Amino acid sequence: MATTERYLRLTALGQKAFNRGNLHRSLRLFQAAEEEALKSGDRDLADRAFCNRCVVLLELDRLDGSVGELKQVLMRSRDPFTSWMAAYYTAQVYEAEGNLQRALAYARRACELAEVCGDERTRFHSANQHGVLALRQSRFSEAAESFTTALALAEQVGADPLGVAIVRDNLGYCLMCLGQWEAGLALCEDAAATVERLGTRQYLPEVYQDICYGYLSRGNFAIAEQFGLKALALAREYGYRDVERNVLMLLADAAFDEHHEVLANHYLNQLAEHYPDLRGMQAFFRAFNVREVINLKA
Repeated sequence: MATTERYLRLTALGQKAFNRGNLHRSLRLFQAAEEEALKSGDRDLADRAFCNRCVVLLELDRLDGSVGELKQVLMRSRDPFTSWMAAYYTAQVYEAEGNLQRALAYARRACELAEVCGDERTRFHSANQHGVLALRQSRFSEAAESFTTALALAEQVGADPLGVAIVRDNLGYCLMCLGQWEAGLALCEDAAATVERLGTRQYLPEVYQDICYGYLSRGNFAIAEQFGLKALALAREYGYRDVERNVLMLLADAAFDEHHEVLANHYLNQLAEHYPDLRGMQAFFRAFNVREVINLKA
């Protein structure tokens, strides 16, 4: 069997193993494909196999040690799709390390390469990745543009309904942060309806949190509290401490605005588990409108 044929067979078997969830077998097959390409002197095929291997390493949470090689692939590859994979997964590594500035830079590069590839699926994934990273850094206009692109491509690429719902929620939150309350809240409520219908309730805490934020910003404390309490219960059930903290801050902030001192202190007492300096927190809430200074997605 010719080298290229062996490479293609190993790659196909690796993809089949990955799709079946046999990650360690998939990793071995992609590594064998990379070695086969290197033996034949085909650097481009080897780089493609390495990027395929990175897909598996990401699932195994072992991608962090590959960032140096990914950068080299990005610089030397002549194949747009291989370059896209290198940029996309480099962004993933930096995000996992908490280096959001570098992660966003590589996500932007991946978006540029996705356009060159002309493949709608790469454009969809890059737009969503870029949106998430821009959102985490409070670049709401930039994030909203990318999430809008992702939604426009979702049907074309057959994106799963849950993934689309999450994009809708993220876009909705961006729009609310940009002052487009009605449009943003409608997207978040639509996302919640989809997640509820799918029965994937572990994704509801953050969506309910965003709806709570939307109603609070519109001055509707009663409905906001309903969604906030639902978010709080689910966040505690699934151990989402960031959502729990955010919702308690939102509800305490709104209670102060409504001059419900007893209720505000009720939420602040629960926040003490996250922030031991309760007295300092009370002073902070009295001095600032928390909804205007925090990013729930940061």
